[in-house]
Amino acid sequence: MSKHHVNGNPIIVIVGSILILFVLIFYNAVYIVEPGSVGVVVRLGEAQPEALEEGVHLVIPFITTVKPLDIKIKKAEVKTAAASKDLQTVNAEIVVNYRIDKNNAVKLFRDIGVNYLATVIEPQIQESFKAGAAKYTAEALITERSDVSAGIRESISSRMQQFGVIIDAVNITNFDFSQEFNRAIEEKMTAEQRALQAEKELERYKFEARQTVETARGEAEAVMEKAKAEAEALSLKKQYATLELIWLSAVEKWDGKLPTHLFTAAPPIPVFDTQSNTKSNTDSNTDTKK
Repeated sequence: MSKHHVNGNPIIVIVGSILILFVLIFYNAVYIVEPGSVGVVVRLGEAQPEALEEGVHLVIPFITTVKPLDIKIKKAEVKTAAASKDLQTVNAEIVVNYRIDKNNAVKLFRDIGVNYLATVIEPQIQESFKAGAAKYTAEALITERSDVSAGIRESISSRMQQFGVIIDAVNITNFDFSQEFNRAIEEKMTAEQRALQAEKELERYKFEARQTVETARGEAEAVMEKAKAEAEALSLKKQYATLELIWLSAVEKWDGKLPTHLFTAAPPIPVFDTQSNTKSNTDSNTDTKK
């Protein structure tokens, strides 16, 4: 029995070794690429020209390794400083959204490696901002921020294209200037606001003056129209007036009282002296009685 037991041990060892070897080979021959990634195949120290897409892949075990590269959109935040066109020191915080072009992942791995963020992306962001800031005054960097961001994005994209990195967006989240410059900006804005207020007041005064002129012009035109109408009416009266109409108009306006004086001479001549007439009548009556 002991002989059979001894003879059986090598078989078990061999079978177990074969099973272990098979598991190791299978484990090293199968590689899973996670979603949003590609796998760079390195065989005997040489990067293969084609990267592995996401999913399950079979590779040659022991002589092949796979280096994963994340191709999802990622964010780089960089704090940098530059000099503006008017030689003002500008501190900025820049956020860049980038991703690796999967078709150039192998080239990026060969040329730079996996530490591409610190190696090329951050330095290129800083360099592009310095070049872009030098084209604008410090004030224009604030008022034309969207144009500045677009220019920096274009510059970074052209620089990173050779490395297989795609720049999706560039945002300048903060600008910081010296206290002296900030104070000068505040004073300028205050002066501009005052000038704008004064301009508005001037426009209001001009508007009110135009209203006054238009009102006076309207009133003058109304007076002229009235005078014109009266003149035309008088002209018509003169044109169609006759002696009979004049007498008729005088009779219509007469109040029934006879005039007592004529004013054609000086002093006026009495037409009817009612007092003298009354006195004469009284004297006549007295003489008659006598």
